[in-house]
Amino acid sequence: MCTRVFNNLNDEFLTTARNMDWATQLPTTIYSFQKNLEKSGMAEIDSSTLTWKSYYDSVVTMVVGEENGVEHCGASDGMNTAGLVANVLYDSGAQYQRKDGSSCKNLDVLRWVQYVLDTCCSVEEVVEKFNHNSDIQINASLVPSSGKPASLHLSVSDIFGDSAIIEVIKGEYHVHSKPSHQVMTNEPSFTKQIKINQYWKWQWSDKNQFPSHTIPGGPFPTDRFERAAFNMHHLSKPTSSAESLAQSKSVAANASVPIGFDFGVANSPNIAPTLWSTISSHNELMYYFDNARTTGVCWIDLANLKHQHNSAKLPLVTFDKGLFSNHSYHGLINQRLVVTSDPFALPQSGASLDIKRNFELDVELSSSFELS
Repeated sequence: MCTRVFNNLNDEFLTTARNMDWATQLPTTIYSFQKNLEKSGMAEIDSSTLTWKSYYDSVVTMVVGEENGVEHCGASDGMNTAGLVANVLYDSGAQYQRKDGSSCKNLDVLRWVQYVLDTCCSVEEVVEKFNHNSDIQINASLVPSSGKPASLHLSVSDIFGDSAIIEVIKGEYHVHSKPSHQVMTNEPSFTKQIKINQYWKWQWSDKNQFPSHTIPGGPFPTDRFERAAFNMHHLSKPTSSAESLAQSKSVAANASVPIGFDFGVANSPNIAPTLWSTISSHNELMYYFDNARTTGVCWIDLANLKHQHNSAKLPLVTFDKGLFSNHSYHGLINQRLVVTSDPFALPQSGASLDIKRNFELDVELSSSFELS
């Protein structure tokens, strides 16, 4: 489930598209956030919780749910005002717990995307935070409204045409950072995906005396990876943002799984319909949302989002009285966003003074580091 493609064929017109595939419908809401907000890496905080201050405005697609009357959110996908895009996709091999993570700062995997968008402006900065020396411990969680484990890996792409895929295996970060890493699906590991791609690239190349231009048409992750890689390999260089967006959207669509698709294999959880897709324009800071169950595409102009509040949202898929509602929006939705509370806000009441002081010290040290 899920496919991500990064169109970096022309640095002037960079776009990233991703499909969100899941077996059941999921309540989904778009959020926007101002910079300078204090955030927490866990719902319940203590001295080991990662806390931070946002340095960039961001727009994020959240999967939402309700537990004991409290809204529970998971950041799935988004972009910030530095032109950095972050996506989390299902990863069957993810294992977060370290052998000894007692000295680490804890970050819920459902807040991973938000932390990256709040604190990083480039792929390089993300890689610096999540490598083998990182002191951040990703914590397991459950997908809101699903109850399924949020087994995820991270992809990031930026305004410089750079790309990275970060997996967590046995508590260790495995980073694959290279502009040529344009396509990402769920499994196998990205190392194996690269090997598979090398084989197919040879099949398509002029080095092969009898080049094969056939591609797998199946719904499995490897099929979708090879199909998206094939299409990216044969794209012409886009000459406008509109063309780049159209290319990314069509490649993602070609790797999507139809609504109502029933493969009939009970032990293949990684085959699920595409619920929605997003397409991000890094250069223009435009973020598009395409719900498979509605006919319209809506978007946010992040560069011209006039903030009258710290946090705002627009529910796109809601669940009430046992029924899902897919709300149809078309066009710019900046003015449709309504004020709301930040689901990842650092609690201002009830938190211990020690935690507050630790956060202030972290911000002070971070500022000092930037100035040095």
